[in-house]
Amino acid sequence: MKRLLKNYGLVAVMLLLSGIWQKADAQTIQITNIEFDQNQVHLTYNLEDSIVGRYYTIRLYSSEDNFLNPLEKVSKEVGMEIKPGYGKELIWDAGKEFGSSFNGKVALEIRGRVFIPFINMEGFEDIQILKRRRDYNIIWTGGRPQNILNFNLYKGDKKVQTFPNIANVGHYKLHLPAHTKPGKDYRFVIADTKNTDEVVRTSQFRVKRKVPLVLKFVPVAILGGAVAYFLGKSPSSNSTSEFSIPDPISPN
Repeated sequence: MKRLLKNYGLVAVMLLLSGIWQKADAQTIQITNIEFDQNQVHLTYNLEDSIVGRYYTIRLYSSEDNFLNPLEKVSKEVGMEIKPGYGKELIWDAGKEFGSSFNGKVALEIRGRVFIPFINMEGFEDIQILKRRRDYNIIWTGGRPQNILNFNLYKGDKKVQTFPNIANVGHYKLHLPAHTKPGKDYRFVIADTKNTDEVVRTSQFRVKRKVPLVLKFVPVAILGGAVAYFLGKSPSSNSTSEFSIPDPISPN
């Protein structure tokens, strides 16, 4: 394991343990490298598991509060639903976490636990398309009666809308508004409003219009063709009309 310990004016970081956490059934997490880039700490770790398909919640802690609360200014492969693998990286922005006036030493500890969804979505994995302006009855099980949920709609990594303060009663009538842009890579991130560790992500789906755009233009096109037909049609030579202009009177 490579360790680079350096005081860079803001904080000197020490590695607490190389093998922080392990269990008897071949689950291990190990810090393999720690480096510095200005006020950021780049930490590389391996997350191993002999059971395929499990995900983990990864958090970084410091000795500044005696390892009580996870650090907040951490990015990349940290948080919930982290897949096992080698050479995984997280970045801690110590300057934003403690402020530029901090000057001391801290020890870092990385912790992981098996990610277990606090609610289970029923049948949502079978949904591939949601249409705007339609009602969908979303069903789930689990959680606690006191859970208050936010259904956060994401497109990729960007949150585009929130359906807030939903009671945990196991069902919710979801209505996608008309202003939701059609496209793919949508998913719901369902979170408890008071516990940031209780989060569930649905499978991805597409958002489509209730009525295809091409069908909206068909009636207009037909009407336009009818107008062109009537405007372009001329009366026959034998027909008379009250709107016809008579020939001019001869001077004689």
